[in-house]
Parts: sequence; structure tokens; C-alpha cells
Amino acid sequence: MILSCGFDCNWAAMNADKFWEKNLILRMISGSRAYGLARADSDEDTRGVCIPPKQHLLGLHRFEQYESENHDHTIFALDKFIRLALAANPNIIEMLYTDSRFILFMNPYGERLLQARDMFLSRRVGESFSRYAISQLHRMENHHRWLIHPPEHKPVPQDFGGRPYGGRYRFPHSDAERDYQAAFKHWNHYQAWRKNRNPTRAGLEARYGYDTKHAMHLFRLLKMGEEILRTGKVNVLRSDADWLLQIRDGALGYEEIIRLAAEHEENLTALIEHSNLPSEPDTPAVETLLIELQETFLFP
Repeated sequence: MILSCGFDCNWAAMNADKFWEKNLILRMISGSRAYGLARADSDEDTRGVCIPPKQHLLGLHRFEQYESENHDHTIFALDKFIRLALAANPNIIEMLYTDSRFILFMNPYGERLLQARDMFLSRRVGESFSRYAISQLHRMENHHRWLIHPPEHKPVPQDFGGRPYGGRYRFPHSDAERDYQAAFKHWNHYQAWRKNRNPTRAGLEARYGYDTKHAMHLFRLLKMGEEILRTGKVNVLRSDADWLLQIRDGALGYEEIIRLAAEHEENLTALIEHSNLPSEPDTPAVETLLIELQETFLFP
């Protein structure tokens, strides 16, 4: 279990109280099931929103979120949820527009939040969805390089001209030292990846030469970003699920994935400039909503 707060929290007391469950206003199925991309062995992930007790809003012990040990279930404090939504965080935007059939719990406060969801949409969506998509691409590219050209050995200072000097190493110039540090960091990342690889994802990489699940979510994010900027609508349950699942099953070669990703990224960048969405979300109206929900919940 992971609890996140902005001060030195009394974890034991918070865990005993579990106010994130008592003060829940919204909970839904998330991830592959909400996208319509689930397989028989897919996990059932959930996300939710709660309004913390007043001591966690007005006092020293601020609560931000609860996360289960296996990371399958997350509950956000409403104020953190709002901040992430204003920044167009894809996971949070998706929560606001998840198909109603996947909503597990919603009280009037959660309903009010969903009714106001369009206030959070802006052209920030393009930048945020693009950034998250590119992070998927970079992970896929890094893993592909490690599969095809793994580091041959652990780098040592001598490989970069380093010589022992006073218990440390002296390099011939600063670029050599930076190159050594970068190579050493790369080696450590490679070792951590080998040690912590998910067996299922490792099987995909061994079979196709890249993580096809990363590729599926890469295109899901890019296409969702394009749709939102073009139409102002957020389609969490994917009408293109069959195509995305084909990508998950390795229908496209690695080079084709890279080419298509570049095309969609270019489209997304162009749409940011021409979208009819406002450049920024309506922050004052959202702040008024946040205050209203918290006040009426805590001081009825």
C-alpha cells in the first residue's frame, strides 16, 4: 500500500481510518477493460476520488492519494485529482469520461464532478497526451536497443581515459567524464531492466523484438489526443479496439511502428494549433467547483 501526503504523516493512524474509502465520491474500472482492450488474463484496475477529512485539508497532514501494493487500485484526493485534470493528465481525463457501464460507485458529489468535466478540456490535452505517448515510445525504443545491442560490459573509468588520483579518477577532459557517467547510468538502467522485467512483457519483446503492449498504448494515446483536439470529445472506450489489439498481437513490424508514430505525432502537433478548444482550462470555475464540493461534503 502506498500513501502519499505533503507532510510527515501518521501512516498507522491513516491506515486504520481508511477515510479514502469512507469519503469516496467516485470509483470506476480503469485501464484495458475501460478501453475495451482487455484479454482474459487482464488485471481489473480501478481508480477513484475521495474528499479527505478536514484535518487533511486544513491541517498539517495533507493526503494526496492511496495506492494498493500491486498498483491496481488508486484513490486520489479531490484536490490532487483537480490539479492533474487541469494539467490534462491522460489518466485523469480518462476518468472523467469513462463509459458509465464501468462506474462502480458514484454519489452526488462524484456526479457533480463528472457533470463539470468539459471545463477541464483545453489544448493542453495535445501536449499532455503527446508527452505520455512519447514516453511509451522511448521505453519501447530503449528496450529494443537493449535486445538488439545489449551493453557488452560494465563501464569503468579506464575505458574513458580515467586514471586513479587521490582515491578518485581524473579524466583527460570533462566530456570524457560525462561520457563515462552516461555509460554507467545506461548500464545501471539496463541491469535494472533485466532484473525487474515483467515475464509477460519480456515474452512479447522476445517474440516481436519490441514491447507490443507499449506500442498499443502509444497509438491509443496519440489517437485519443487527436480526437479530443479535433472534436472536443473524449472516447475512452475505443472504437478502434480491433486495430489496437492487432498491434498488441504484433501485426506491425518495429520500423513500421516508428514510422506511424512519427506521423501521428506530427498530426497531433498540428492539431494543437488549430483546435477549437480553449488554450487553457477554466481554472477559476474549476477552483469554485473544488471549494463547493469540499465545503458541502465536509460542512453539510
